[in-house]
Amino acid sequence: MPVPDISALLGSVTHAVAGGGENRPGQLEMARRVAMSLDTRTALAVQAGTGVGKSIAYLTPIIDALADKRIERAVVATATIALQDQLVSSDLPTAVSALGADVTAAVLKGRSNYVCLQRLEELNEAAIGEQQQLLAGTDADSYLPAVNEWAASTTSGDREELVPAPPSAVWRAVSVGPDECPGPARCPKGDVCFAEAARHRAADADIVVTNHHFYGLHMASEGALLPSHDVVVFDEAHHLADVISATSGAELGGGRFRNLARRVRTLLTDADVADLLIKSADDLPDALRPFVGERVSIDATLMATLIAGRSRAESALRALRNVVQAAGTKGDSIDLKTTTRVERALRMLTSLIDDIDLISDAHDSTTVLWVDGTPANPVLKATPIDVSAICAAQLWNGPTVVLTSATLPGTLGDGLGRSDLSVDRVESPFDYAELGLLYCPVHLPTPNDPAYGPASREEIRRLVEAAGGRSLCLFTSYRAMEAAAEYLIDRLTDMNVLVQGSESKSELLRDFATTDHSVLLATMSFWQGVDIPGDDLTLVTIDRLPFPRPDEPVLSARRERLGNRAFRMIDLPRASTLLAQAAGRLVRRADDHGVVAVLDKRLATSRSYRWDLIGALPPFTRTKEPEEVYRFLRSLDTPQ
Repeated sequence: MPVPDISALLGSVTHAVAGGGENRPGQLEMARRVAMSLDTRTALAVQAGTGVGKSIAYLTPIIDALADKRIERAVVATATIALQDQLVSSDLPTAVSALGADVTAAVLKGRSNYVCLQRLEELNEAAIGEQQQLLAGTDADSYLPAVNEWAASTTSGDREELVPAPPSAVWRAVSVGPDECPGPARCPKGDVCFAEAARHRAADADIVVTNHHFYGLHMASEGALLPSHDVVVFDEAHHLADVISATSGAELGGGRFRNLARRVRTLLTDADVADLLIKSADDLPDALRPFVGERVSIDATLMATLIAGRSRAESALRALRNVVQAAGTKGDSIDLKTTTRVERALRMLTSLIDDIDLISDAHDSTTVLWVDGTPANPVLKATPIDVSAICAAQLWNGPTVVLTSATLPGTLGDGLGRSDLSVDRVESPFDYAELGLLYCPVHLPTPNDPAYGPASREEIRRLVEAAGGRSLCLFTSYRAMEAAAEYLIDRLTDMNVLVQGSESKSELLRDFATTDHSVLLATMSFWQGVDIPGDDLTLVTIDRLPFPRPDEPVLSARRERLGNRAFRMIDLPRASTLLAQAAGRLVRRADDHGVVAVLDKRLATSRSYRWDLIGALPPFTRTKEPEEVYRFLRSLDTPQ
């Protein structure tokens, strides 16, 4: 169908949207560009401001192309579960129905997201001591009955349906990862496997909805995880390069050895094999603990630890194979359940050995070795510095690629190995100048001044009081958030002060939206993917410009390769994107009003980059005057 007809198609869909839809020129422009991209088989990157309705803008031409058989299958990869759910439960069925298209959709996640009925049965049948080993000491009686009841009634097996969610140790005991599943043919429950059922639904669907991480694993596996497709859309695509980098590397922590020791102990009579794996589970964290958050090189101590771990994994591998071979020699048969358990352990051991080899052979010029996690649970990671090669082979050399987000840095293509890829922009329909203020209090000290902390906390208090609560206070570090929490809880005694970490993210957001005079203090995970429309939120504060840490391991390696260009190619685009994402929490619909307060005077005073940052933000009316802001917030708190 010719591209100009997209206007009529989009009109049909927007008319079907709840409330009758709206006339959004930016949405139509984006839909036309996506249609042209499909028609010409060329990659597209499009920044679509808040309110454009980007999901409908890309779904409409894709559904039309599927209905006309111009493409056979599409994949949509999202960054968040919330967006995935919105697509499957709302946007996709609405668009398909409005267009009268015979198009089907399915969700596909990583295997560990689905309960494994075989592992659940094994856990139920295990002796108490074995259960304790598999559950890492978690009380089975406290969680297994609920998991069993849910597993008997669920049709998807997706962990997101299990509410309340069990502890991670319980879920690990009733699920399998991609590195351990023996496949349906070798599993007693293969014919009722939820993960396999999800794969079959995806293979039969016209649109497969997945997530960035799973697509990154698909690329790392050279296209083995997803069915063939003609187009892939990456929503919230500003995350993509980092996700591909993470999924293309390897990681190694004590937990992998400990988990394997539990599995092996239930399969072998020789306890020494499992005990040696436990030794590596203790030795590896001891070697890594001093370097958490830092780049590392493999010195003699770490190499000895890796070699010992590899040797112990190989010993376990041989011992398990010997059990199978000895049974065959004696003419004994091993039941299918035991065979499945042995096969899973063999696969996990093989994957562990492969990752040890990858990490041991990592080269400084292509891979950065670093330690993530916490001192209690450090994890050694090998991360590619540049993902251009894998993108060239597994992304640009395949389906038509559409990248979109409310904020896309101009350097997006460089990070993905496509320096020729430009970012198109369609504007938000919101009149930001009328809806809110962008406030930068230049009277505050600079963030590196010792006086900044107390002064910024007092400024937050004044702003929050003027707003009557209804405030999302965002911080670039846990330390700053905790200091602000201690200060504000003592002073905002008539308000409900919520702090990240006290409850789950979903529970905090629900409490914030349902309790009057609420203030929510949070760090980076709340800078994106938080949607609180209406009068529940009228103030967003941001403690400082979110430049990445100079010593962040992966970025520091990339900076070294770029030299003098690093700040403009890495630091500034990342700060701009994060700042814009945070500011985007305020206005979610056309009648939202409020203030975004950036408590870092560099936004107003830096001659070298302030306009880069301001240009990435919604075009609110800008002010440096505290009293103007307080009056505006108080007016929003006054019933009209």
